[in-house]
Amino acid sequence: MRVLLTSPYGWPHVRRGAERELHELASRLRRAGEDARVLTGTPQGLTRRGEVLGAPVRWVRVPRRASWPDPGPGFAAAAAIASLRADVVHCLHYADAYGASRAGRTPVVLKLTGTVLPSLMTGLDDRLLRGALRRADEVWANSAWAVEQMEGFGVPMRVVPAGLDTTQFAPGPARSPHPLVVCAAASSEPRKRIEDLLAAWPAVRRALPGAELVLAGHGSPALPDGARHVGLLDDAALAELYARAWVVVAPAVYEALGLVTLEALSCGTPVAGADSGATSALVTPGVTGALAAPLDPGALAEAVVTAARLSQEPGTSAACRAAASPYDWDAVVPQVVAGYARVAG
Repeated sequence: MRVLLTSPYGWPHVRRGAERELHELASRLRRAGEDARVLTGTPQGLTRRGEVLGAPVRWVRVPRRASWPDPGPGFAAAAAIASLRADVVHCLHYADAYGASRAGRTPVVLKLTGTVLPSLMTGLDDRLLRGALRRADEVWANSAWAVEQMEGFGVPMRVVPAGLDTTQFAPGPARSPHPLVVCAAASSEPRKRIEDLLAAWPAVRRALPGAELVLAGHGSPALPDGARHVGLLDDAALAELYARAWVVVAPAVYEALGLVTLEALSCGTPVAGADSGATSALVTPGVTGALAAPLDPGALAEAVVTAARLSQEPGTSAACRAAASPYDWDAVVPQVVAGYARVAG
């Protein structure tokens, strides 16, 4: 089956959970025997072709426009044209889903990788999103929580989560000899609530003498004593850091899935997270981590300490690993292919 995966944002220009899903899914689909290709945007330079993770990619320049700074209607038009040469178009943004569905000849799957609240959509964005939702053959979301939040659009949605490589993200030989707390969320994004973790850190250090906090990812916040920032890591280095940690912290609110949480669990490391969004479904208190009231640094400090101590108990690593296993790409790709078969058939 000829599958075109589209998103205005892709590697190497943007590296978030949605962009990881775009390229890793294309790669995994090709391993499964599907003719998967990627169409994505680039903010500068000329249209070019190449490969990412073994899957062909076409980068289309997306000029900025004053009325809609990014990604602009141009990418919707590019997706419409490219869709004519595919059997199924899998769009990870509503702009390209609108364009592909307006072309009218190819089945379209719209995957809402995040949580889009109906009450916050206005203007051109709202019209494009609602048009894409009406025209798409199927609409997917990453979790049941995300589907519930988007019920106001009045469109049926299926839960088809993103996947991860549980072979890459796996337990290491040993945890750090001293309490190691890790957070790999982008500090520059307010929804990730890194400030809550930094505010909680003094209480964590009092409860866990000698504890170290390591922040990975985009941004460089002002750091308290006992903390350091290591920047954006590749998968191998990130997996090693997760495996050595006593606890990985996910203070974000309104997560539609939370790849950081899944990656940490896959490495056998418990998670201290906000009791919000899909994190609440992924983390089982007392088994695979601890949950805290959102936006509450004091409660988050208690959750970090609880999860850190849990990491020292036998059986915790195996429980965490089991919680992540349903999200391995080998389990997710058949769900995706079955969806393609439904819309194409």
